[in-house]
Amino acid sequence: MRPMRFANFFWLGILVFYALPAGAKDKAPAYTQSYAILIKGELAGTENVTETLSESGGILSASDHEIYVTDGLGTKRMAFTTKMLLAKKTYAPISYSYKYTSGDAGDSYEVAVKGALIQRTLTRNGRTSEVTAPVQANTVILDFNVYHQYDYLVRRYEAAKGGRQIFSDFVPLIGTDIQLAITFMGDRELKYEKGSVAVSSYSVEFVGIAGGTLFVDKNKRLVRLVIPAQDLEVVRKDLLPAGKVTN
Repeated sequence: MRPMRFANFFWLGILVFYALPAGAKDKAPAYTQSYAILIKGELAGTENVTETLSESGGILSASDHEIYVTDGLGTKRMAFTTKMLLAKKTYAPISYSYKYTSGDAGDSYEVAVKGALIQRTLTRNGRTSEVTAPVQANTVILDFNVYHQYDYLVRRYEAAKGGRQIFSDFVPLIGTDIQLAITFMGDRELKYEKGSVAVSSYSVEFVGIAGGTLFVDKNKRLVRLVIPAQDLEVVRKDLLPAGKVTN
């Protein structure tokens, strides 16, 4: 498989589902946000995320996604939902799932961290498979097409240490991890139609696959993501009333 097709497979091809741990109860949203997904400068989809607190004080994020993908033969609609439970303060993943909601396949996966092991259960075309792998100290779960999860990656970055920091991104679809590097690049402003936003910028690299630039606000929330190799841009939706954000 050619490298670009491999990258596209990761960025646009993960289709899955999540179920909350038994006994977990949703509370009033503590945070909500919406993003516009642009491919080659054109609006191609949206992502909406809501965060609540679990009974233990951990973070529960739930998101819904819709994107229209053109493969040269036509345009297809992809829709999916995700849910993730993260430990309070450390933002370490506890459980995660992703469910494909468009079409009839119902493909899904669930991930659970149990002690020193991470277990993935994948359902594709009605068949289920499981993988168990060791949990690394720097393990994160960041699906390539679930963009609000960059919030949690940035929170894991040690600002006092600085420099290029490496994380192990567990990719549920393949049941293993890949190296994910993030480097602080400085503070700046992003200008848009209504004014400007103060941001911190980071270089992000999925080692051997693709890389780009991440911009977050003072609360370490995603504002903009640019992945040149994918012709991909993700922007906070309120910044796009009529046009793109500019440098």
